[in-house]
Amino acid sequence: MPKASDSAASSAGRQILLIALVLVGLGVVMVYSSSSVLASTRFHSSGFFLKRQLVRAAIGVFIMLAASMVPVRAWRRLARPLLLVGFGLLVLVLVAGVGRGVQRWLPISIPLVRVGLSFQPSEFVKLILVLYLADVMVRKGEVMGEWSVGLLPRVAVIGAAQILIILQPDLGTALAIGAIALTMLWLGGAGTLHVAMVGLVAIPVAIVSVLRSPYQLERLTSFLQGGDPQGSSFQRMQSLLALGSGGPLGVGLGNSMQKYYLPEPHTDFVFAFVGEELGLAGTLSVIALFVALAIHGLRIARHATTDHGFLVAAGITTMIAVYAVLNMGVATGLLPTTGLPLPFVSYGGSSLVWNLAGVGILAAVARDDGQVSPATAAPRDGAVAREPLTRQVVRRRGTRDLAAAAARSQHRPGTGLVGRLLRRGARA
Repeated sequence: MPKASDSAASSAGRQILLIALVLVGLGVVMVYSSSSVLASTRFHSSGFFLKRQLVRAAIGVFIMLAASMVPVRAWRRLARPLLLVGFGLLVLVLVAGVGRGVQRWLPISIPLVRVGLSFQPSEFVKLILVLYLADVMVRKGEVMGEWSVGLLPRVAVIGAAQILIILQPDLGTALAIGAIALTMLWLGGAGTLHVAMVGLVAIPVAIVSVLRSPYQLERLTSFLQGGDPQGSSFQRMQSLLALGSGGPLGVGLGNSMQKYYLPEPHTDFVFAFVGEELGLAGTLSVIALFVALAIHGLRIARHATTDHGFLVAAGITTMIAVYAVLNMGVATGLLPTTGLPLPFVSYGGSSLVWNLAGVGILAAVARDDGQVSPATAAPRDGAVAREPLTRQVVRRRGTRDLAAAAARSQHRPGTGLVGRLLRRGARA
């Protein structure tokens, strides 16, 4: 008979897939509603962007379902080869990439599909970095608390990816990947002080990038100083007008006025159009869906039978949550414009496809945890076959000295996964 925790993980996996499909469906509707005027003006077809989003959604859902059927151990074996592919693509896009004033996309064509598509390597790399870090931190768990042999090599890999992305230039994606990676390093056993030092070192790099890029500098100064509502702050002001004019229930689908003014209403600021057309009820519903997705993702991580499964689930959940928070922060005027899409909802193929792939891998973690009991789960290299620490902590959560129990564990990386949370007063 399956254990309750296994059933909970399997249920969370199904819920994750369902939430992703709901968000994709909402995204297709909002992309069409917000882009119809722009598509009619620029391409003489109100459904121009809708057709492309539908093709991308179909590809993404197929990849999500396929990824959910792949055993998690297979993703662990593929992590390093896929990372090398990702770095190759990041170099290639600097040579052959396309974009208006930037080099972020590689044009691709699919036989029998007349819709023009493109591929953004940075979106692929953000997911592959999660898989790579989950793998390497389990293999190197005994030394992750040490700077030179544990943390520094991992930081070098992350930093190399960020530099290649900054050169495109795409500072927003580089910063988001940094936030995701630092969270995973901390969960994987890296010292809190070491992680903080890495974060501080990244600040001068970000400042140099901003100073070298006129449009990034303009975005930052307009956010800090207010800027010209008809110039550098135009998008932010129109986004706030869209959110404010929606009221409790919105003006109705297709009735947005701000889509006549914003230059790219279906991409970075689609959340504002949810607020205008569906009102406060719509924006709160979107937020609730992302919160539910994060909760189910953390449930999958908590019930993971291996440290690798824990890190994969926690990393992918963090990846989606970071992008959602940053996008909604920009749309509501709380953060400077970053150019990051709202996962599953914004127009864009690479973001949609690789976020859906991440959800599929999350579901695979849940499925594996529903099929493999802690007693039979294969230990990591060199580890003693025993109940994973994540499950130990859940079982022992009623004890007073959880942090001490985690510290005594023979699983050194387990201390990083859970013990650090416990020392901060968190509870499973």
